[in-house]
Amino acid sequence: MDFIAATYRLTCPGTEVERLSRDIALEQTVEVPDALIACEALREAVVGRVISITPRPQPDSDSAEQFDVRIDYPADLAQSGLSALLNLIYGNISLKQRIRLRGLQLPASLLSHYRGPNLGVAGLRQTLGVFGRPLLATALKPRGSTAEQLAVRARAFAAGGGDLVKDDHNLADVSFDDYCRRVKLCQQGVLDGSQESGRTCLYFPNLAAPMGDLERRAEFLVRQGIRGVLIAPMIVGLDQVRYLAHKYPLSFMAHPTFAGAYFHDATHGMEPGLLLGTLFRMAGCDATVYPNLGGRFSFTAADCRQIDEHSLAPLGELRSAWPAPAGGMSYENLGQMASDRGEDSIFLIGGALLGDSADLKASTARFLDRIVELFPRSISTSSSNVNDVVSACELPAPPGTQRLLEHVRFVQGFRWDGRDPVPYKPSDELPFRDVSRTELIGTAGEKTAFDLRYFEIGPGGHSSLEKHVHTHVVIGTRGEGTLVSGGKSVTIKPFDVAYVPPLQVHQLTNASSEPFGFFCIVDHERDRPQQP
Repeated sequence: MDFIAATYRLTCPGTEVERLSRDIALEQTVEVPDALIACEALREAVVGRVISITPRPQPDSDSAEQFDVRIDYPADLAQSGLSALLNLIYGNISLKQRIRLRGLQLPASLLSHYRGPNLGVAGLRQTLGVFGRPLLATALKPRGSTAEQLAVRARAFAAGGGDLVKDDHNLADVSFDDYCRRVKLCQQGVLDGSQESGRTCLYFPNLAAPMGDLERRAEFLVRQGIRGVLIAPMIVGLDQVRYLAHKYPLSFMAHPTFAGAYFHDATHGMEPGLLLGTLFRMAGCDATVYPNLGGRFSFTAADCRQIDEHSLAPLGELRSAWPAPAGGMSYENLGQMASDRGEDSIFLIGGALLGDSADLKASTARFLDRIVELFPRSISTSSSNVNDVVSACELPAPPGTQRLLEHVRFVQGFRWDGRDPVPYKPSDELPFRDVSRTELIGTAGEKTAFDLRYFEIGPGGHSSLEKHVHTHVVIGTRGEGTLVSGGKSVTIKPFDVAYVPPLQVHQLTNASSEPFGFFCIVDHERDRPQQP
């Protein structure tokens, strides 16, 4: 059995720490007193396990006692998704006091279900053509400026050689038409400025709207050729961000607004690196903005280092994310920033750069020249036609996804133009043989509640014997195969239609000497297959 190892710092008397540790293990899993767990199998499969209790050094005799407590939770309890993981590691105990989540170790079996950043550090570097130095970014502000004024600033920043310009997080248009107009103006300003500088600059609009309108705006941005967005995960919701990052070919820059309550009390909440680094990254964020040391917020040097480390450190197969310190930066302290943050960071500079509104292009060029001077081995590619580069540059899609197409053309050999077959499953946890999958509709940004896939099973092959909560519709298209469902066997021929109810054990096999192909329709948001 795989486990999630969570380390909490408890501030409590030494006489109470064992009881409180056990209370956390029970509260986060079964929510009943230990005496009510009569079944040993339940205890083994569900209840958290207190692995260690380590006293922390006390600076003086008046300091409160503190202990680092490691509790292991069965990883199966978080298999249903990111929301389940959050609830497991810090759900009910967030309502208690003096419990701070400090560490999290996640097994590969759990991490494998998360795609993480669409681009990450390496992908965004490739898109921009910038290597060996931090990226230079700024924000369009202040709120209340006209769309035309913001577009002029966006163009000037791009013309000065800046790498990335984002909306301020409080730029939130009420009207969809107003949003579209502003984004179009700012995007064109960035493209015009990039043409002038001969370098690629990207514009990240703020993706903020009532829940029902988020996808409409995301689809508009994709159609406009926008490469990424700013988003506030603690307002939109971490799992909603994960869903959007999974569905749309965009790079996501996370803003920390509304996250401060997790860090304000040093004895409660969770470490900023865990939330802004690890969890935001699992949700698909390519970059994470955080308050820089010396800015108008109270983050310490240790806080900043921790966020950097969690964003960049190995995390299963997930791509690394950009740490993006913001605030407290000036031309004079760029040298210290370069030393503290290194080349894999985004220098998000606001007031110090935007203050020279009379010549923002020159101000941007001045800051960029200083960064290049601090990183003499850096490389920045240029282009004679940046408009073509930006429109032609394709965001690397996560495995199993395809580019949004309104018409998917059928070609010879049961293949579809722009839709390549991929492996049936990423692992062989549930045995199968000679099966391929082609994602047709649902994973490339289409606004659907379902996914349409084409499967093909070779002669003698079979799918996994499995069950799940979501339903299936199977439509035969090629050859002949057998569907075993609920203990019954039926032959599936071309144009036959079969329905598989929730939690019914099923399997498709091909005993013939020819390929067996079929369409399969499932819910877009669905649970993982389970063993019978």
